[in-house]
Amino acid sequence: MKALTNAERLEAIVNGEQPDRIPVHDLACITMAQAMGYVWKDLRFEPEKCAKITNEYNRLSGSDFCLGMVDGASMYLDLGMDISMPDDGYCDVINPYFKTPEDVDTKPLYDPSNPKESKWVRKGIIDKLIEYRKVNDTGALNGGWCWGPITVAGHLMGTERLMMYFMSEPELARKAIDRAKVLVDGIMREGQGDGELMWLPDPAASAALMDFRTYRDFVVIPTSEIVLRWKRDFHVPVVYHVCGDTLQVMPAIPSTGADVLSADHTIDLKEARSIVGHTISLMGNVHPYKTMRTGTMDDVKEEALRCINDAGADGRFILSPGCELPRDVPMRNIQALVMAAKAYTF
Repeated sequence: MKALTNAERLEAIVNGEQPDRIPVHDLACITMAQAMGYVWKDLRFEPEKCAKITNEYNRLSGSDFCLGMVDGASMYLDLGMDISMPDDGYCDVINPYFKTPEDVDTKPLYDPSNPKESKWVRKGIIDKLIEYRKVNDTGALNGGWCWGPITVAGHLMGTERLMMYFMSEPELARKAIDRAKVLVDGIMREGQGDGELMWLPDPAASAALMDFRTYRDFVVIPTSEIVLRWKRDFHVPVVYHVCGDTLQVMPAIPSTGADVLSADHTIDLKEARSIVGHTISLMGNVHPYKTMRTGTMDDVKEEALRCINDAGADGRFILSPGCELPRDVPMRNIQALVMAAKAYTF
């Protein structure tokens, strides 16, 4: 088989065809800063600087994909929410935006397409993706990124309260998710541009927090509405990530419309493949801390091979960590992950 480009390889994976080799996504974000000798506070709102550093990092890592140096909680600064900003860590939401049930209907959201209303989400997310694509000369695939609707609704309302409302005030929970969905859609569209895929992490939509029925009733519909709209408008694959062991809700995940499920490290990939079959491509799931952060290069290669054999020996698979890499993962282990994918032969 002739060598494919990264875009052609992703297309083959999504279409259920065997590619020329296993593609690999290192899921590095804040890791890039550490690897290249920077502290996060100096990069948090510096899109052009981040673009150059990201490109230099990708030359070293060899990853087929670029997650981008986004700081997710920056999207809430334009709402005036209280956000922590540690020197060498991501922003974090301190207090919810919807403090009362009435707030869900009445408190305004900003328009991500209006630069005057969306200064911080642009500096922290949107412009970082756009600027990177201007300088990318490695061929790494990149595209839109935003937290998913359940995670955003949890940030706006408080995740614990949202989960309680699933049982006690279901219509109020749906209203909060619908409002979150508008924000997610706007941010994703602004950052997408001519990107080759869309990245939708929704860690709060976890089976650790809800059962199958709740996932089906509160997650699948709002997620599928925006995912299918994006695929219609942009014609690119959507990669969907949920944290924790999602096996109990996995039969419903293909109904979200996502093309690729990024599987957390807690998931048995062999069992996941048996559940979803070939209805969705899988990505994962080397342990991001135990193996990538503290393991040896041989440990990384050994677990990578297990992941490929469990879910990717016939294609429809992307090798990656089971979640975003921790800040201090050594470059040698990232390169070992990439080498393991590129050395595998079908």
